[in-house]
Amino acid sequence: MLAAAILAAIIGAAYLLIAVPLRDLYVERQGVLEDRSMLATRLAATATELPALRTRLAELRATASTSKVTLDGANDAIASANLQSRVDALATSLGVTLGSAEALPAVDRGGFRRIGLRIAVHGDYENLVRLMAAIDASVPPLIPDNLHIRTVMRPAGMPGSAKLDAGFEVYGVRDQKSVSAQR
Repeated sequence: MLAAAILAAIIGAAYLLIAVPLRDLYVERQGVLEDRSMLATRLAATATELPALRTRLAELRATASTSKVTLDGANDAIASANLQSRVDALATSLGVTLGSAEALPAVDRGGFRRIGLRIAVHGDYENLVRLMAAIDASVPPLIPDNLHIRTVMRPAGMPGSAKLDAGFEVYGVRDQKSVSAQR
């Protein structure tokens, strides 16, 4: 009986010290193989997409090099004046009256300088919405920000759509290289 108990203890210890770690190692290696198999499948799928992605990248780079993304101007003041002229032309073409425009300080942003204006306008609701859409879709890109709209009180019985006063800031960017060349 004692011999059988010792034999059972030796077999149990061998199982716990040899078989269980080998089984855990097998399960771990099986998981690694499954992960690598999934990775290989993803890499193969990505490799088939790579030529199309390179072609698309070349197209986007060509488009970016021909499209205008910065404001014109030899210095910040001229770029700000060009920005004001652009916003004024958009507003006038849409029937919105430009009340005032105040230049905001230029701010360095990476390789660019952010040029901004604080604008006050007056017009119909529909025209103000069209102005915001035109600013958003303009080339070079302009960024409207900090929009405030107020209604203008009109006497009762006056025909016509609601007139609104709006104030907002609009930003464009100027290439930092042209600023560095001036210094």
